[in-house]
Amino acid sequence: MHFSVFTYPLIRVKHLRLCRMLYPHAMQSAFRHLFRSGFPVFFLLLCAFLFLQACVRERAGECMLYNLTVSAVDPQGNDVTASGAISTVDIYLFDENGFVRTIPRGSSTNFSFAASRDSKYTLIAWGNLKGDSLKLPQLTVGTSLENARIELLQSTLRRNLPVTDLFYSRRELSAISTKSIQNDTVRLVMERVVAGLSVDVLHAAEHFGVTNDKMQIVVRSIGSSLNFLAEPSEDEAGYAPSMSRVGDKDEWLAPLFRVFPTNANKQISIDLYRDDTLLFTITTDDDGNPLRTLPGKETYITVDFRYARLRVSVNVVPWGSGSNQDVGL
Repeated sequence: MHFSVFTYPLIRVKHLRLCRMLYPHAMQSAFRHLFRSGFPVFFLLLCAFLFLQACVRERAGECMLYNLTVSAVDPQGNDVTASGAISTVDIYLFDENGFVRTIPRGSSTNFSFAASRDSKYTLIAWGNLKGDSLKLPQLTVGTSLENARIELLQSTLRRNLPVTDLFYSRRELSAISTKSIQNDTVRLVMERVVAGLSVDVLHAAEHFGVTNDKMQIVVRSIGSSLNFLAEPSEDEAGYAPSMSRVGDKDEWLAPLFRVFPTNANKQISIDLYRDDTLLFTITTDDDGNPLRTLPGKETYITVDFRYARLRVSVNVVPWGSGSNQDVGL
């Protein structure tokens, strides 16, 4: 029996070398299978498949190898990658026609992939994209950045669930005409795209009367999804965070929870309920400013019924600096 390993018609020696460079772990696995099975054709087919997946073009000389490093920063520009803020990173590759493929995960923040050198690409990085708090996209080839979306999940009561601590980055890759350049190093810096929100209601019983009924809120805002440009959708999300009484006080608190941000020209409204009875709706603060949630910021809203008129105060602070309360999920 004779195996033409180096003259197999589906692959060339330089393609084997490129596969070894791009997919060292896959090559090692293939070699192990090769020695166990005594069937080297498996290795050739695997490598050919990986090569075709790695680059659109057939000729290795028209491919670029990209070494990708991903990090995350806070609004002040401080690197928070190693702080535990990021647990997963997902990379999506788009070209001028739409979605191309996902980039296989390397280490937690390092990736390698090959692509055609004469095409323009867009890399999208999501940090903490988790299926327990988001409906993850099932993208097909050609899906645009605008139509690729991640969506909020809903509870059994059809209220949107608070979102995970989501980070995002986008990077354009230009076509490379210089044939001497075989690889490039690309850095993606992610920033937090969700907003933090806490609502504190004071002296409601003093204003509406004393009962044993539970106080609750529904926060309504624009956007139940984000596209891959990190733009909120135009529909309305409705969050019903957990709210509890603070000791024996006439105070009800919804601790900090995460939501999608509002568009620049939109606002949120807060419906205050006693059980199922709507008591009040708040849309602005005392100065008439619309209530908004800002990406990468924590917003603390205090609704105080102690005075002859309703008092609404808002405090927006950098992420992590506003309160020692746990984030409500």
